[in-house]
Amino acid sequence: MRTVLALLLTLAAAPALAQAQPAPQPGEELWDGVVAVVGDTTLLRSDLLLAIEAMRAEGTAVPTDPVEYGRLVQQLVDERVSDLLLLEGARAAGETVNEDEVLTAVEDQLRQVRGRFPSEEAYTAALAEAGRTPEGYREELSRQFADQTLVQRFVRKRMQEMAPPAVTDEEIRTFFESNRQRFGQRPASVSFQQVLIRPLPADSARAAALKTAGQVLTELNGGAEFEVLARRYGTDATRERGGDLGWFRQGQMVREFDQVVFAMRPGQTSGIVETEFGFHIIKLEKARGPERQARHILIRPEITQANIDAARVRADSVATAIRAGAQAQDLAARYNTPDALRFQQNVPVDQLPPAFVTALEGAVTGTVAGPIQIENGPTPAFAVVRVTGRQTSGEYTVDDQRERIRDMLREQRQMQRLLTELRRDMYVSIRL
Repeated sequence: MRTVLALLLTLAAAPALAQAQPAPQPGEELWDGVVAVVGDTTLLRSDLLLAIEAMRAEGTAVPTDPVEYGRLVQQLVDERVSDLLLLEGARAAGETVNEDEVLTAVEDQLRQVRGRFPSEEAYTAALAEAGRTPEGYREELSRQFADQTLVQRFVRKRMQEMAPPAVTDEEIRTFFESNRQRFGQRPASVSFQQVLIRPLPADSARAAALKTAGQVLTELNGGAEFEVLARRYGTDATRERGGDLGWFRQGQMVREFDQVVFAMRPGQTSGIVETEFGFHIIKLEKARGPERQARHILIRPEITQANIDAARVRADSVATAIRAGAQAQDLAARYNTPDALRFQQNVPVDQLPPAFVTALEGAVTGTVAGPIQIENGPTPAFAVVRVTGRQTSGEYTVDDQRERIRDMLREQRQMQRLLTELRRDMYVSIRL
C-alpha cells in the first residue's frame, strides 16, 4: 500500500504545473503564502510541501539539517519557476491540447494506478489517506497532462527553431569523466542483419480469407458495429478488445497498414488492406499529433504445417545464399522484412529471445546463424541473421556515449537559452 500511495502522491504532486493557481487579485490573500509569481501564475508554499512529501513517500531522503533543507527548497523553487516559465510561454504562444487527448491519457493512467490495488475500495481508501477523492485526483491528472503536453509542444517547436549549439569533443570528454557513474555498466551486446521469412498460405486459403473479409466489409457498410464484428471475425489477440490497437506512431505497423491509416481521418473505415499478416479492415478512432488510435479486424488465411515447412526450406536457402556472399539487406527487402527489424544495433544479449541467445552464443562477426524459429502470432516464422559486431560487458567509453552526450549538452543549452528569453520577457518574483 505504501508504494502505491507514493505513486499517487508523486503523480498528483510532482509537477508544480498542475498545482499552480491564478495570481491573487488586489486585496486577496492566500492562506499558505506565495513563494513565487511567474507571469499570471503563483507557486504556493503548499506546492513545495506536497513535492517534499512525495519525495519522502518515494523513499528519497529529505535532509533535516536546516542549511541542507534550505538548499533543497531553493532547488525545488528554481525547478518550479522554470516549469511555470515554460507553461506561461506555451500559453502565450497559443499552444492548445485537445480534450479527447487529455481524457484518453488520464483514463490510461487511472487504469494503471487502479490496477495496482486489489479492489476499487482499496484504491479509494488510498486516495482518502492522501487527502484526495477519485474525482479530485482525476481533475489533478487532467490538469497535469494538459500542462505537460502544452509545454512539450512549445519546447519542441522552439528548439526546432534554434540553431543547434556547438559542442566540442573536449566538452564531451569532460562531461563523461565527471559523470561516469551515471552511465553504469555496458551490457554484452550483439549487432546483426536479419531476414525474416514467414509461412505463406496456399492460394485457396488466401481466397477464402479474402472472401470472409469482403463479407465483413459488407456487414459494416450495412450498419453493423465495428467492435462487434471484430470480436466475431477477428483472428488475432485484439479481437477480445474489439480490435483495439491502442496508440501508435508511423513506422510501428507494417508499411501497407501505415500508408492507409495515416491517410485516414478519425471516424473513417478503410476498405480491405492486405499485409503479410492477412486482410485488415481498419477504423481510425482518434489522432493526436504524430499518433493514431485505431481498431482493425484481421482475417488471417489458414496456415498449414506444409506452409510452415516450406518457409523453413526458404529460410535454409536464404542462409545458404548469405554464406555464399549474397547481401542480407537485399534478401530482407525481397522477403518484406519490416525496416525496423532489418538491422539491429548493439542489442543487449540478455534482451534477446531465448532462441536467438542459443543460436548466437559464441558467434563472431560475419557468422550467419539460422534458420531461427521465432514466435509470430499463431504460427512461427524463421529468422536468418548475419552478425555484424559484438561487444563484451564492461565500462562504457566516451566513444560509446559521444553522440548521446552531444545531444544532451545541446538540449541543455537550448533549454537554458529558452528559459533566459522567457525570464527576460516575463514577470518573475521569488519570495523565499
